[in-house]
Amino acid sequence: MENWAMLADFILIAGMAILALGIVFLAKSKPDVTQRMIIVFFASALFFLLYYYSFWHRSRILGAIAVLFGHGMGFLLGPMLYFLLQSLILPKERFMRSLYLQLIPYALVWVFVSLPLAISIAMPYFRGFGDWYAQHDYLINLPENAFFLVYIYCSLRLHTRIKNAVRENSAQGRNDLSWYRHLLLGLAFIVLFDTLCTFYEFYFPIIPWNIGTLIAFSLVVLYSYLGYKGMFQSHILLPEFLLKRLAAEPGICPGSEPDLPIKATLRALDAYSNAEIETLKQRLFHVIENQKPYLNEALGLGELADSLGISTKKLSELLNQHLHTNFYNFINEYRVREVMARLATADAEKYTLIAIAYDCGFQSKASFNRIFKRKMGMSPSEYKKGLAVAQ
Repeated sequence: MENWAMLADFILIAGMAILALGIVFLAKSKPDVTQRMIIVFFASALFFLLYYYSFWHRSRILGAIAVLFGHGMGFLLGPMLYFLLQSLILPKERFMRSLYLQLIPYALVWVFVSLPLAISIAMPYFRGFGDWYAQHDYLINLPENAFFLVYIYCSLRLHTRIKNAVRENSAQGRNDLSWYRHLLLGLAFIVLFDTLCTFYEFYFPIIPWNIGTLIAFSLVVLYSYLGYKGMFQSHILLPEFLLKRLAAEPGICPGSEPDLPIKATLRALDAYSNAEIETLKQRLFHVIENQKPYLNEALGLGELADSLGISTKKLSELLNQHLHTNFYNFINEYRVREVMARLATADAEKYTLIAIAYDCGFQSKASFNRIFKRKMGMSPSEYKKGLAVAQ
C-alpha cells in the first residue's frame, strides 16, 4: 500500500508540474483566444490533481484552493470544449458572446456551491455545508456530467461538419483535427466512468479507495496529449462560402442559434459577367489538363488558386457555384481519369495498381479504392480485369 501511495504521489506531482509548465509556456507566448482556452483546460486539470493531492496529504488549505478553482469543471469545460473548435475557424468576435452566455451555469455553481464548499473545507467552523454536500454531491455531479456529455456530443457533430468542410479544400480530404476528436472521446470515457461509479455507490458499499485518483491519472495522460497536439494547432482557413453554409445549417448546441454566426456578404464572383466566369472556367480547365497539378499528392486549394492568379475564395466559389462541385471531387475526378488512361496503355502491366494510383496523385490505397469505386461503380481491380477481357 505504501508503494501505491508513493506512485500516486509521484504521478500527481509530475502531472501538476507538466500542466503548470504548459500554462507558463502558453501565457508567455502572447496566446491567442484558442491558446487561452487551452490554458483554462490545463488550469482546470491542475486544480483537479491538486484536490487529490490534498486528499492524500490531508491538507485543508490546498483542498479549499482546489475546490474553489477546480470544482464544477464540467459546467466550464463543456462550453469551452465546443467553442475551442469554433475558435480555430472564426474570429473571437463571432462566438465570445455566446460562450459567455453558456458559462452562466458554471458561474451559478461557483457562487452557490464551490465558494461555500471551499470555505467549509478551509474553516472547520463552517463545516456544516461540507458535511451536507458530502452526502448529496450527486445532486451536482450527475447534472454536471450530463451537461458535459451534451457538449461533447455537440462538439463531435461540429467536428464532423468542419472536417467535411476542410476536406473540400484538400483533394486528399486531410484533417488536422484528429487530436480534437481523440480528446472528445477520452473525456467522454472519463465522464461516463465517473457517472457509473456514482450510480454504483447508490446501491453498493462505497469504494474504499478514492476512485477520483484513477480519473486524475487518466487526465494526466489525456491533457499531456492535448498539450502535445493541440497547443500548436494553427487556425483552419475556410472560404467564406463554406463558413456561411455551416452557419446556415440548423444549430447543434443549446443556446447556439446560429452556432456559427456569419454575416451575409457579397459573393466573390458576383461582380463578374457570364463571359468573365466562362473565361475563368476555361483557364481552370487549361491548367488542369495541360499542367496536371492533380498529380501532386499535396495539392491544395491555395496552390491551384495561385496557378490561376485568383484568390482561394474565388476558386472555391467557381467550383461550388458555377461547376457544381468542390475541390475534393474536382481534383479526384481528374486523378481517376488519369488512372484509367494509364491502365489503357500497353505499359500498364509493368506497374501495380497502387503504383499507378500513387503516380496519379492518390495518397493511400484506401482512399484510392474508395474514390475510384464511388466514381466508377466498381473497384480498380475489377475495372482492370474488365479492360483485359475487352482487349
